[in-house]
Amino acid sequence: MNLPTLLPNKAPAMADLLLAPIRGKPVMAYYYVTYKCNARCVFCNIPDGPMDVLPVSKYTPTEQTIEHLDILRELGVRLIDFTGGEPLLRKDIAVLLRAAKERGFRTQMTTNCTLYPRRAQELKGLIDILCFSLCSPGPEPHNTLRRDNSYDYVIQSMDIARRLGEPYQIIFVLTNDNADLLPGMIELCREKQCILKVQPEWEYFGNDGVAIENLVKANAVAREHNVYVNWAETRVFAQGGNRSSDRTCLASNAVIAISPDGYILYPCYHKIAQRIKFDRNIIDFFASEKWKQMQDKAGKFKFCDTCSNLCYIHPSFYYQLNRNTVLSALADLRYMKERRRIERQRRQTLAADVASE
Repeated sequence: MNLPTLLPNKAPAMADLLLAPIRGKPVMAYYYVTYKCNARCVFCNIPDGPMDVLPVSKYTPTEQTIEHLDILRELGVRLIDFTGGEPLLRKDIAVLLRAAKERGFRTQMTTNCTLYPRRAQELKGLIDILCFSLCSPGPEPHNTLRRDNSYDYVIQSMDIARRLGEPYQIIFVLTNDNADLLPGMIELCREKQCILKVQPEWEYFGNDGVAIENLVKANAVAREHNVYVNWAETRVFAQGGNRSSDRTCLASNAVIAISPDGYILYPCYHKIAQRIKFDRNIIDFFASEKWKQMQDKAGKFKFCDTCSNLCYIHPSFYYQLNRNTVLSALADLRYMKERRRIERQRRQTLAADVASE
């Protein structure tokens, strides 16, 4: 089956997740291009974790990172999330994104927007899902939750991305401090013509995960225009996350994570049981019985119990067949339809702006 034929370039990158099981290979890779970040978000462990442990001098150089892209392609990966840290702190990020696009990958990147305005032009056309992090419709509590002053940069970045015709959306980390601000966030995203992706905060390093009563507020707006809430994600979250006895997370099956210094983080970045050198030997290793055993163990570790890391759980839905598969597919199909509607709206707005000049 020719997957590129099924998923033409103009199709939303989320479509890759829906067809992942047909290929029987990991559909997605989180490539940590850096652990450095210029924000100190209260719901992220980067500042207190790996940021200062791994020096930049140990990072994989540009040429070797591009070689990694070739390996990922051979492994069957379709979508690469260039993540961090703050990925725009990586000077060669545009080079890496261009190399990924040239190899047929869908690309995704999330940024706090402090550097996007100055780098937007060089990134144009290189990102299929461009995510801007925003925690409130006004400067607060966004700046407090992120412990920076990035709010104005996010607003500016949305305007720039719209003028450039970029596929931007807002990532809204739902916390106990901002759940009541959902109506204002929806209004802002309608004004700025973008999707509001609601992502519940989960507990994993001593931070407070979002309370169930606030999760209910997300489900209540899931069918509104400009909103993306994945019903399977909120269902798993409300049930207490992954259970090692009956796993929901298939990290290393659906998704693989790669560190800035070129290692697979098994089973995932957040809970590393083993680091595996990522080079051409990994192709044979992925076909080995040992890797199959490791894949079978992912999600079954004791530390996997109660984990609600949706970054890995979401793609995992499509490697199983149960109620979560159906709920996630319905939400993702709705997302793709809504995204197309918003993109048409943007084109009409831009055309009207040009006509009025």
